[in-house]
Amino acid sequence: MEELRSFAKIFLTGIYENLERIIFGSGRYTDIELRNAILSGTIKLPKTVIEELCIGCEGCANVCPTKAIEMIPIEPIKITENYVKDKIPKINAEKCVYCLYCHDFCPVFSVFNEVSPIHPRDVGEYVEIDVSKLLQKKIEISEEQINKICSLLSINLKKILGDK
Repeated sequence: MEELRSFAKIFLTGIYENLERIIFGSGRYTDIELRNAILSGTIKLPKTVIEELCIGCEGCANVCPTKAIEMIPIEPIKITENYVKDKIPKINAEKCVYCLYCHDFCPVFSVFNEVSPIHPRDVGEYVEIDVSKLLQKKIEISEEQINKICSLLSINLKKILGDK
């Protein structure tokens, strides 16, 4: 019975906090407020890329409607037998409109269902994932979806996945 009361308390607290966020907008910025705060220097720029988790495919840069993402060359890193990462994204905060296309189309997120290595608001704490093992992970996604994602990437995802 005590567990049920604890659960009910957590549930009701969560409902209240979410309603407060939705109705009153507490604890959040709108996209334009966040952008203006970043540009004015009143808040610290968020960490937008987990470099170690990024596969350097340029998908984020290709889908960005404002061209706010530039691919920066890095020392080449062999990830799989078929693929070497030689660049990572960098988001220009002055051009970013926080549409989240970069996050949503990232194959690490959209194909492999892992934490996306790119997010214009903040990627948060580092999550340790071995990218070479990630790319060998069995995926459950339709051929049509893989083809759609491949068309956005600068790499051949099918080659990395072993022609699946």
